[in-house]
Amino acid sequence: MRLAYRLLAVLLSLAAMAKSSGASEPVRITAENMQQQYLRPGTLTYFVYMHGAPGTGIKGGTLVTTDVLKEIVDGEEAWVIQQQWENETGVIHTARTVHALQDLSTRWQTSEWLRANGRVGTTIYPQEGRGEIRGEPHKSVRSEMEAGFAAMKGGWWMNWHSDLTLLPLLPYEAGGSLRVRVFDVGMAAPIDVDYVVVGDRKLQTASGINYDCWLVETESGSPGTGNYQRFWIDKLRRIVVKEEDVFNGSYRTKILLSVPPRTEFEASAAKAHHL
Repeated sequence: MRLAYRLLAVLLSLAAMAKSSGASEPVRITAENMQQQYLRPGTLTYFVYMHGAPGTGIKGGTLVTTDVLKEIVDGEEAWVIQQQWENETGVIHTARTVHALQDLSTRWQTSEWLRANGRVGTTIYPQEGRGEIRGEPHKSVRSEMEAGFAAMKGGWWMNWHSDLTLLPLLPYEAGGSLRVRVFDVGMAAPIDVDYVVVGDRKLQTASGINYDCWLVETESGSPGTGNYQRFWIDKLRRIVVKEEDVFNGSYRTKILLSVPPRTEFEASAAKAHHL
């Protein structure tokens, strides 16, 4: 019952906001609108790949595994989102993001990317407006990173790097267009991104699991470019089931796997087990 009251309060708040700003205007989403009651510990893995038109083949297959944890960090309870990206060359990216329990703001984040010229890592402290860079990113990239460190401070924004975990918490029940302030390391400053509920879709797995989804579309803060992202967000479970991106004439697709593809037994142990 308490959950129902909280949901009703959110919907009434959004309705009032939409009425005051006009039905066609996007509704500004703040920390108060994020539906934290749907966030829960767990592991989600997506298969991510690039492709062209149907039938042209795929390339760049990557497994992206996200662990959502609730931990005590620096003496305070917090949500922790850990990511690992792995392709045929090995682990190419890791990130650990600590979100404040009260409003899901980013307390700190450390990440590392494997680039052609070596590894580049960052650690950010948004509340202090500072960050650290490890390795040697391209000069122009470093300049934007450093500008972004200062711009992080002041005002609530959603961490774009945690989008597959945090996007399902937006109040899509209200429909229409939801405007979110977002930021990710490498950006010069936070930007506004509109997420539009364009319809409903139903997806069914081979095992018979049904996903009743909102179909949510965004131009990622760059309207008119012809690039977009579409998300199939399960209404009941509040998870992203599928994502389809189009940019520069190419496609990138993310598909939720039904079980995490983690090795349970070492090869030698598995061989001994079957002897």
